[in-house]
Amino acid sequence: MNAIIIGSSKSEIEILQSYLEKVNEINIVGIIENPDNEAPALDKEDVELIFIGAELAGEKTFDFFERSIPVIAFSKEEKYAIKSFDAGVVDYMILPGTLDRLLRAVKRAERMVNANANVPEIKDMYVRSNAKSLRVPFDSVLYIEAMADYVIIQTEDCKYIVHYTMKGIQDKLPTDRFVRVHRSYILNMDKIHAIDNQEVIIKEKRIPIGASNKDYFFSRLNLI
Repeated sequence: MNAIIIGSSKSEIEILQSYLEKVNEINIVGIIENPDNEAPALDKEDVELIFIGAELAGEKTFDFFERSIPVIAFSKEEKYAIKSFDAGVVDYMILPGTLDRLLRAVKRAERMVNANANVPEIKDMYVRSNAKSLRVPFDSVLYIEAMADYVIIQTEDCKYIVHYTMKGIQDKLPTDRFVRVHRSYILNMDKIHAIDNQEVIIKEKRIPIGASNKDYFFSRLNLI
């Protein structure tokens, strides 16, 4: 599994890294210290597992993670455990811990990945409009925009306004195609025309890239 480590404590990262280097199933493709200040060096690798310093879990840094990618939190302290599990981590490792404890966490993450792999691909969603439920293929969606208690689903041909939360709709979208680039925007990666500084251009729409989403978004691009 390709994994990245994200944290704000160098000593904690080094402890975790020393264990992971002994695990044949894990390939570390990126280490990010202080994620607000440094872009990840992920190149073209596909990330399958994320290790995050528990003090970051639940904060804005955690919001840009793909929900289908398992996340394991780590810390020298227990006090972040509840917050981490509330944020959706699959396990919480207290450092220094042991190699056996880390292996149990990795196995739990592997089970989650395998379970997701066995789920049939969903190619569309249904949007309620008056008394009807209208089929909206994912291929037709350009981007999704938050609007108070509603979301705007903008497609190639029209837009739908739905009473829903951004998090709720993000959980229903395929994560290999859709990415949240801002607290108010989720976009279809296949529809990007260009990136201009801190904005994504899809057709005539300019979509801002949020500071907390920037690192992950750029790691998804095949930059040359």
